[in-house]
Amino acid sequence: MALAVAVVAGVSAWWFLAGPGSPTVVPRTVGLTYAKAQSMLEASHLDPVKVESFQEAVPKGQVVATDPGAGTQVRRGSTVDVTVSKGPERYAVPDLVGKSKAEATDQITATKLTLGTATEAYSETVAQGLVISVNPPTGTLLKRGDPVTIVVSKGRQPIPVTDFTGKPAAQAVDALTKAGLKVDATQQENNDTVPKGDVIRQSPSGGNLYTGDQVTIVVSKGPVMVQVPDVTGKQADVAQKILEAAGFVVERQAILGGLFGTVHHTTPAAGSQAPKGSKVTMVIV
Repeated sequence: MALAVAVVAGVSAWWFLAGPGSPTVVPRTVGLTYAKAQSMLEASHLDPVKVESFQEAVPKGQVVATDPGAGTQVRRGSTVDVTVSKGPERYAVPDLVGKSKAEATDQITATKLTLGTATEAYSETVAQGLVISVNPPTGTLLKRGDPVTIVVSKGRQPIPVTDFTGKPAAQAVDALTKAGLKVDATQQENNDTVPKGDVIRQSPSGGNLYTGDQVTIVVSKGPVMVQVPDVTGKQADVAQKILEAAGFVVERQAILGGLFGTVHHTTPAAGSQAPKGSKVTMVIV
């Protein structure tokens, strides 16, 4: 009996003084890598458990603290929580270009960031309702909750079409081209009322178009020009018929009563070009 008691006492003494139940001190590991801290703690007969935490001031991978702290006396085999820095808490701005506003908002929130302002702008390449750009740019690392601003497309910008009918074709071509439209000004027609070089008609003449759309204008060549026939020396009635057949309106002007009824000359002069339908004056002697 005494021997059994002695054995138990001996085992107990060994357990608490030199065995697994004996005391040990948590070593100082702050500032070390986890691998180094793990090695030191295990050498002190302790069981390290890695715990990661974001830290603004401590580089990623370094030990921030232990629990129990350094210098604390604990039993061998005790668990020691080792807090290791994950570095600053940062989240990358996701790629949002081409996404809908709703999709962009969901991705921003899922990335632990917040949606800042969402403005709209016209775009010739991005469809209406989709994100054109993001600020800060995609991939930028931000703190939790930082705002991300997006610009959402309003679609293509409409271009109001100005009607240049009756105005110089050169002015029309210049203005419409500067507005971003294509202009076809190759069609020309004679016109008795629209001066040469001005626009007779335009298609379309109003409404809205978009960059690269075409506007067609028809340019006046002015009235049809006709050579004034030479009726000098002819009798007035005969001369008038010749001039009218050529397309002119004839007016008579008699000198000294037009006694002989003969055409002395015409205004415009014979052989000159005059607009068809214009007036030719016969001077009769």
